Amino acid sequence: MIVKILVDNTAKEGFEFVHGFSAVVEADEKILFDVGPNSLFAENAIKMGVDLDEINTVVLSHGHWDHGDGLQFVSGKRLITHPDSFSLRFRKESKTSVGLKQTREEIALQFELKESKLPFWISENMVFLGEIPRLNDFESQSTTFLLEDGSPDFVKDDSAIVIKSEKGLIVISGCAHSGICNTVDYAKKVCGENKVYAVLGGFHLKKTDDVFQKTVAFFQKEKLELLGATHCTSFAVQNEFKKYFKTINLEAGVEVEL
Repeated sequence: MIVKILVDNTAKEGFEFVHGFSAVVEADEKILFDVGPNSLFAENAIKMGVDLDEINTVVLSHGHWDHGDGLQFVSGKRLITHPDSFSLRFRKESKTSVGLKQTREEIALQFELKESKLPFWISENMVFLGEIPRLNDFESQSTTFLLEDGSPDFVKDDSAIVIKSEKGLIVISGCAHSGICNTVDYAKKVCGENKVYAVLGGFHLKKTDDVFQKTVAFFQKEKLELLGATHCTSFAVQNEFKKYFKTINLEAGVEVEL
């Protein structure tokens, strides 16, 4: 299995970076997972030798601009996402939009749109988790976002993909607003497997606080073999993870074989 990072908050030499996330995931199916905030995913794809025309499926992890506004630069493919990804949503403090630039109707003209709250199997070994139950008592307890009606937005459309491999499950999150531990727990339930080999992507962890320590304890209990935290995971948290786990550095231009 191969993961190629097209967009991230940092980049290796020779690549551009921007706040956002996009990756190509190659297993028994090749997909584009998130598209970042603009056309940079397509530009970096060329540099990495990725032919986007060969990819038939795009998965959008959730409806935030930094993961989905690049959709306007790709079309003619199947798009899999949660139906609430198209919600109008805003930052609490500034009231500025954090949702997608395009509407559901506009996107439906570009893509074969598949909206699902339930797990959706993309291939025999790859699944889109749909809506992730939030069951633990330390993740997704507060939010800095609002919906159009002024109610708190806990980004319930936040999802992830999971790949079943011989080494165990490989979980790839976009931002993990659902909580990365909740995400891993649900991945195990959906796939009917207990062994988690690797967890990659944005974890939405900013501080080395109590939530971080509980996340470390959770991963240790899972006997996680490989961790690749990036995007919305602060540098302080990324560095602290290195004390506990074997980690890989994910940034734009990086290709990882798992």
